[in-house]
Amino acid sequence: MSHILFELGTEELPPKALNNLAKSLFEGVIADLEKAEITFNKENSRWYASPRRLAFILNDVDKTQADKKMQRRGPAFIAAFDDQGNAKPAAIGFAKSVGKQVSDLKTLKTGKGEWLVCDIEEKGQETRNLLPKFIHNSIKKMPIPKPMRWGNNTFSFIRPVHWIVLLQDNEVIPFDMFGLSSDRQTRGHRFHFPNFIAIKSAESYVQQLLDVRVEVDQITRKKNVKKQVHSIANTINGIARTDDSLLEEVCAIVEHPIAVVGSFDTDFLKVPAEALISSMQKHQKYFPIFDENKQLMPNFVSLANIESKDEKLVIKGFEKVIRPRLADARFFWEKDQINPLDNNFSMLEKMTFEKQLGSIGDKCQRISSIMGNLSVTMNFDKVHAIRVAKLLKCDLVTDMVDEFPDLQGIMGGYYALAQGEDEEIASAITSQYKPAFAGDSIPTTPLAQAVAIADKMDTLCGIFAVGKKPTGNKDPFALRRAALGVIRILKEAKLNVDIYELVEFCLQQINIENLDRKKTQVEINTFIKQRLKHSYLENGTPHDVVESVLSIQSKNLSDCNNRILACIEFKKDSNAPALAAANKRISNILKKSDDSIPNSIVLRLLSEEQEKNLFGAIESMKRKFLQEVSEQKYADAFSHLSSLAEPVDNFFENVMVNSEDKETRQNRLAILAQLNKLFNAIADISKLEM
Repeated sequence: MSHILFELGTEELPPKALNNLAKSLFEGVIADLEKAEITFNKENSRWYASPRRLAFILNDVDKTQADKKMQRRGPAFIAAFDDQGNAKPAAIGFAKSVGKQVSDLKTLKTGKGEWLVCDIEEKGQETRNLLPKFIHNSIKKMPIPKPMRWGNNTFSFIRPVHWIVLLQDNEVIPFDMFGLSSDRQTRGHRFHFPNFIAIKSAESYVQQLLDVRVEVDQITRKKNVKKQVHSIANTINGIARTDDSLLEEVCAIVEHPIAVVGSFDTDFLKVPAEALISSMQKHQKYFPIFDENKQLMPNFVSLANIESKDEKLVIKGFEKVIRPRLADARFFWEKDQINPLDNNFSMLEKMTFEKQLGSIGDKCQRISSIMGNLSVTMNFDKVHAIRVAKLLKCDLVTDMVDEFPDLQGIMGGYYALAQGEDEEIASAITSQYKPAFAGDSIPTTPLAQAVAIADKMDTLCGIFAVGKKPTGNKDPFALRRAALGVIRILKEAKLNVDIYELVEFCLQQINIENLDRKKTQVEINTFIKQRLKHSYLENGTPHDVVESVLSIQSKNLSDCNNRILACIEFKKDSNAPALAAANKRISNILKKSDDSIPNSIVLRLLSEEQEKNLFGAIESMKRKFLQEVSEQKYADAFSHLSSLAEPVDNFFENVMVNSEDKETRQNRLAILAQLNKLFNAIADISKLEM
């Protein structure tokens, strides 16, 4: 067993791509190792990444491949020899191809005849001889969208490569690429230890780099950064926001992180906090700091990549570069307010949303109509709805959103408040994109919920209508996210909205020549149902419960959710397995029957005691059961359904459904049809797995 180290030393790598590059390099190599059947300790092997290096360590690697024994089949015996037993060219050629004499070959008898064969032993190659090829292959497959050349070289990579380390234990494995040969020489921190150092072995690699101010372990580096950021923010009684995506990016910029806290003029706090935060995070990679009341403080945490003798100078530098950014945000905030928000609507009418769907102004008109439809079942002010629809996208043409696209909607809400719009209107504008990501909250007011639903549904239906629905991993209009967002709002806000009727209405607002609305509606309904099913399964809902409910009801998602919860509880009932099995049996009987089944049951045709008992049990519980179903008291309804378990079981034990007498048979089928209707009133319980 041996330990392998590979390191590719480069100029500073793109921060957002760093971890994916290192992971791709590592996974490409281990895929080839596994294909070559070279064993290694996969759990203790891993990749490393820092701004100037991509690396991996493989532990407990076999030094050689295992020898292989195989039997190679040649020509059929009758084609290999003539009648006198002399070898034909086929036999001679096969023997030559395996490095043997014809006399050394064996024969193999199978059901299809007799064949010449040769037992071959393939000697396993040394791992050190195979690794260079595996690494070369993996580097060539790395996800590099824009490779670059440097010097007069013909080869390319994402950044210029300056050194290569490839060791097996403490020995260098020869490897040539990018005009360089492998060695044990790497570099330390660019400023603190710029010279080459010699790596002794894979086992000493991480510690040797630590000694020269390079934390190459990205996991440890991330924990270290997070700890430093929170610790230094705490020194000024603040709480730092450490979003994971920003942490990842910052950790891809520094090799020796040193956190410092800086400040800016409190006058900037007059600008909406989101604009200042976006400026700090997106442009400067700073961590914003909040007080105990979650209000933004005039401070930030930044990460230096050096230990300075004069930390004040470092902080001064960070403060110097953030000041113009914040000044820009303040300028945009003040300038945008000169022009009333609704004056921007005329510009929206010139901005294309989608070629066939018209302008963003057209989209706002459709949203207004959709909100009018939603107002029938949702309690919100229609006058406010019309106003929201007009102002909804007006911030898209502001300077602030042009500079900070992630603030669309948010800035619209601020501008609406600043010009005296109703607070409910401003809140709805701010919340229009919610929920924007997994775990995001839904809008809280009916008006905001309606506008978020209307915006997403218009996009969903419109893009399907023009034939640009998602395919495979491609979803450029984020329609999956839009559908899941609508589903979440309807479920969590418990809104009495039929989602499929809403789809039909939204399609009616779209004016596209030759649009097949019925076909498109079926496609959208199927898409929504798939997303609904996916959302339940992702949240851990048993698949059989999801199938049983969605096969009956998925229009009113609030009601659908109640049925799901009731079904989960019903499965715990001791009578549930018998009732589920009975419903499956009933469904099969009804499906196979050629009889026309009456709508009512004839009392005089009830001859057997067990069918009389079953009919009586149905009649005694049916009225109360259906009332509870209509009132969505599904748990109570299921308890009434449970009372049918014994009479149903006795019926099937003692009564022949397919009686030779037609009237009797049809009457018994009518009983089963009524039972089937009851069993499927909440969910198709035959789909429940007990």
